[in-house]
Order: sequence, then structure tokens, then C-alpha cells
Amino acid sequence: MARLTAPTFPPGSRKRLSDELHLAHRRVGWPSVRELARALGVGVVSSSRVHDAFTKPRLPTWGLVLLLVTEFAKRTPGADAAAEVKRFHALWDAAAEADSPPQTTDEPGLAQEVSLRVTDTATVFHVPATRVEGPTPRSLLLADLEMFSRRDDIEQAYLRRMLFGLLDRVAEAADVAPAARRQEDRGDGVMELIDAGVPMPDLLRAVLTVIPATLRQVNRLASGSVQLRPRLVLSTGNVTVDEHGCWVGSALNDACRLLDAEAVRAALHEGEDAHALCVSNAVYQSTVRHNFPGISAEEFREIAVPAKGGVLQAWLHHPLSA
Repeated sequence: MARLTAPTFPPGSRKRLSDELHLAHRRVGWPSVRELARALGVGVVSSSRVHDAFTKPRLPTWGLVLLLVTEFAKRTPGADAAAEVKRFHALWDAAAEADSPPQTTDEPGLAQEVSLRVTDTATVFHVPATRVEGPTPRSLLLADLEMFSRRDDIEQAYLRRMLFGLLDRVAEAADVAPAARRQEDRGDGVMELIDAGVPMPDLLRAVLTVIPATLRQVNRLASGSVQLRPRLVLSTGNVTVDEHGCWVGSALNDACRLLDAEAVRAALHEGEDAHALCVSNAVYQSTVRHNFPGISAEEFREIAVPAKGGVLQAWLHHPLSA
């Protein structure tokens, strides 16, 4: 048992979030940060990050809060996990809004308004473009939810929150700074651009470990109608951001084709896992085939995806234990 000391906050939304997080920790018997880190999944989050979420004044990421709240709900008799997630999301949203300083600029008309908007349905990084960003090497992480349109509005809202939280957890595990990632909300999915400075082995390793561990935690507490089952594509290539803030590039087009490929859909529908992961040939050649620690080339099988003007070569992840 390890009771943690909360930082001192003035009255307000940040203090309310801290108080509720510590109360939830107390209700499950004050498990140690090491125990919590193990429960959240090996390699998903470090014990020091769990410790900081309770003891440091810096606002923890929503992805980390989501995992902690889900774990606490699992340990609390009679707890409604979905209701707790929604309640803590509102607390975190209010704290995040209060924690965000206003953006200023010395050049009227050229201001770039960068904000983190957390709504009932999604977390969205909104970055209106002020100038064209020419072709820039980036990593691309795309996700899409299975049978999203068959769900009602409440179920869709819940699944979207879970999906954005899932990607936050991947970014945290790969040590991706908020400024190094950019998201575009696609309704039933999300596209994410990640700076090429983030090592691809770190990003892929985070996807391989965080995604299945988090899905197991989320889905075992959820009813059948809100099982989180995403298709994911990890790719790389040049992407341009035009004057309207739109993303343009053949690498992005190809990644979208992979996400929508019948082989990837079938892998999720017919497989035992709650997700399907496809990597582009570029990711396979630069990272997978070298068998970096935590990445096994044996777990990927080649697929061919029809595309305009030819065929895309890609690789589906298929764990050997599956």
C-alpha cells in the first residue's frame, strides 16, 4: 500500500481532477505505482509516469488518466467503467482548458492558433495553416473503427473517446511530444502525422505493445456493442500541408488505400485479435526486417493491395502466438 502525496493546487478544475484521482486510488487500496504500471501492461507506461500523474503539478495526458481510471473501475466493486471514464474525461477537459495559456503573436493576421480541443466525442489537435508546408518526411498512423456506422450516437461517442485515448497512449509510449504530432478527425477514424524525428522503431514498438494491451483492458470492461476494434496502418513518406490546412501526398493516399484494403478488413473480421495492423513496404524495409528489439519480422506476412496504376506491397502483422 502506497499513499501518494498530492501537489498543492488553488481551488479550481485542476484541483478537482487531482482530488478525484487520489480518491479513486484510495478506494482501491492505494496500489503502488509499480503495481499499477504492471497492471497497465508491460512497456505501456513507466512507474515514474504513473507516480508523476499523482504527485506532479503538470497535467497528465488523457491517455494516462484513461488507463488509470479504467484500471480503478476494474478493481472497484459495482463500478461503471464507461460512466467513470466519462466523468473523468469531463474533469480532465476542464483542467486542460484552464491549463492552456492563450496564444499571442506580434504579427496580426499571421497568427497560428494551436489548440487542444477535447469534446464529448474526440480529442482534436486543431492547427489552422497560415502558410504552405512543403513536402516533408513524416510518419503516418491511420486508424478506423469496425462497423462504426451501425452504432447509435452514444456508442459512437464512447468509441471515439476510446480511440483517441488509445492513440494518446501510443504517443506517450513512443515519447512523442504533443508538438510533434498532428491529428485529423475522420469521424469513424483518425489520421495522424508524426514528425520524422521520432524513431520508427520506437513508434512501431509502441503500436505493437500498447494497442493490444490497452484494447484488452478497455474491451473486457465494455459491453458487446462498444467493443473497440480498430484497423491501423503505419506508413511513412512526404506529406504537404496546403494553404487550407489539408494534407496532400501520394504516401497519404497509399496509406488510406491500405487502411481500406479488403485484406486488412478480413484480418480484423476473421482474426482473434481486437485489431488489425498493416505496415507499408517502406516501414517493413526500414524497420521490420531488421528485427529491432521488440519487433519480429516473422510476425509479418506480405500482402498485395490493388491500387490505381498498380499494386501496393504491404505487410500484415500476425503474432506468432495467435
